[in-house]
Amino acid sequence: MENAHTPRQGTFRFAEFEFNASKDELCLWQTGQIEKLEPQVSQLLAMLINNAQQVISKEHIQTALWPNTIVEQNSLYQLLTKLRKLLSDSSRNPRFIKTVPKKGYCFIADVELVSNVPAQVKTIERSSRKFHPLLAALPILVVCFSVWAFFNSQENEFEIPHYELHDVSYDLGLEFDVSVHREHNLMAYIKDIKTLTITDKQGQQLFNRTFSHRVGFPAWQHKGKLLAYWQFIEDKCELSIISPQGATSHRANGIVCESAKPPVWKSNDELILSILQQGVLVPYLYRIGTEELIAMPLERPAQAEYKGAISAWDNRVYFLFNYIDHTSKLVSLDGKEALSWPFPVWLAAYNPNNGAIVSNDESQRHNLIATHRDGQSYPIYNTAQGLFTSASIDKNGDIYTAIESWQVNIRDKDNLPIFSTSSIDYLPVSNSLGETAFMSRRSGVCEVYLHADNKVTRLSNHKGYEYVKFLEWRPDLSMLLSNRDMDLALYDRKSLILQFTTELDSTIKNAGWYDMQTVYAFDGTKIQLYDLQGRMIKSIDLNAQFAYFDSSNSRWLVLQDNQLISKTDLTENGENLAKLSREQTNLLHNIRIKNNALYWQSSWSKQDKIWRLDLTNSSDITLVKQGNLIWHFDIDPYEQLTIARMEAIEGDIKRLSPEQVN
Repeated sequence: MENAHTPRQGTFRFAEFEFNASKDELCLWQTGQIEKLEPQVSQLLAMLINNAQQVISKEHIQTALWPNTIVEQNSLYQLLTKLRKLLSDSSRNPRFIKTVPKKGYCFIADVELVSNVPAQVKTIERSSRKFHPLLAALPILVVCFSVWAFFNSQENEFEIPHYELHDVSYDLGLEFDVSVHREHNLMAYIKDIKTLTITDKQGQQLFNRTFSHRVGFPAWQHKGKLLAYWQFIEDKCELSIISPQGATSHRANGIVCESAKPPVWKSNDELILSILQQGVLVPYLYRIGTEELIAMPLERPAQAEYKGAISAWDNRVYFLFNYIDHTSKLVSLDGKEALSWPFPVWLAAYNPNNGAIVSNDESQRHNLIATHRDGQSYPIYNTAQGLFTSASIDKNGDIYTAIESWQVNIRDKDNLPIFSTSSIDYLPVSNSLGETAFMSRRSGVCEVYLHADNKVTRLSNHKGYEYVKFLEWRPDLSMLLSNRDMDLALYDRKSLILQFTTELDSTIKNAGWYDMQTVYAFDGTKIQLYDLQGRMIKSIDLNAQFAYFDSSNSRWLVLQDNQLISKTDLTENGENLAKLSREQTNLLHNIRIKNNALYWQSSWSKQDKIWRLDLTNSSDITLVKQGNLIWHFDIDPYEQLTIARMEAIEGDIKRLSPEQVN
């Protein structure tokens, strides 16, 4: 429309809102909750309401809001984003503000004028006003605003794309860790954990190699055609770089590690490597030409966990953190925040076509969303079956993703499932009464269950993101202890009794019972003891790989520099029991004591191994079980092994392509 109607001042009602234009107030009329609007947001809403059911062009809106001022198109987009957020409106499925492509905007809800006051807002006029002295500074203002707009949102207003799903790989088995080249017709992925496959983007094979060990996380250069990927050999991560035909361009020396994240190309000669060492993910800069490995001076916020790096705007590298309050931030090396999310983000990929970050949403694995630098986000795709586990995007905005389906079953010594489900059951802990406590994601989040008298009872009723890594019976079998991230939780046979914070600074490495009235938690640098009301009783500094209390012998078992030590007092030296090998201690976790024997789990060349050490003869160390994809294990009172393992694994590479708009 050429001329918008003269805005009326007063109170307008639409849907659940009342808008007082003269006071710049938006009210939820049923509850009386009032939101004070910014003046320009209020002017924009007044214009839209006064011209409801009619399209107003961008030019008219800009002329009204910024008369005689040159502004970026992004300015209007910022206001629209704020207004839509206040109205809980979606540009993809609008209730109030509809974008009409190449024309403007239309307020589509029914509007009722509740009260009227004389108009004070001027109409949109095309005539120019008198020159103002401030206009002399206009070029400087425009430049400053342009710089601000660039660093806050590089995208102009956009239409939310709709995506179509296409199959790329069809083979049986597991295809995952997908990476596509931004510029060239190249794709790489991992097949069945030991095979690196290179194809074009239509899935036609160019190179295929199967290794004797695990490989993972291929990553293409931005401009060149080299591919980096990890080989996991013993307790080392080895970076290899090859051509699309498989010719080796570079192979780095092995780096001592427990695991690694996808390598990120910083330039044609430099990569950012995120390597798990002693339970902590550490970022390094690696220079191919000189083979230098330099620790990155990345500041780690308190009670935050570094999750990996991505290359995004202008090919700059950003670092992803998850925080204890279950929020996430993407920051630059100097600590400046580029983007944030109100939930844990673990999967993130940059879309070079529109500048958005594609990530998981609150569901963690079932949905993909896009988020722009101004915080505007929209859904991309949800999968009813399977989980999104990786994503990579080319210059056309095509998203290549791995969708996996699998389950984790707890199986007895005869390899029979204890609980027949298609869910994720893990962390089994049995007792002498024949009961088994375990963790499960049957409800969608980590919950504690008890299997007793042929019945399964859920003990917790949690709705958050907290992850559980430890589950222990009290010595008299009357209670259970678990962690929930940095908290400890106590349960009886019916429900949760108490949950309290440990106040530790780092991730919990071990937790358990000290005696009938005391529990403990250890984070690698200190042990803290608590009573059953959650009050901290004692804190002891201790640098160790693990510290676990052996209640049967009233002593601590401590591992320092791979030396297993028995201590009755943590402040004393103690007695050396056994020197463990690197194979036995790499990624050590899941500690158990049964019948005076110590059991634990380690990883070697990404293969899971379960060990037994006789505490009456500490030189007797045996390998009980080894295999791939073992999550956890348990030993029953008769020393029979129970395994929780990933199985029924399937995964395919899919392409999500934006629908073409005619």
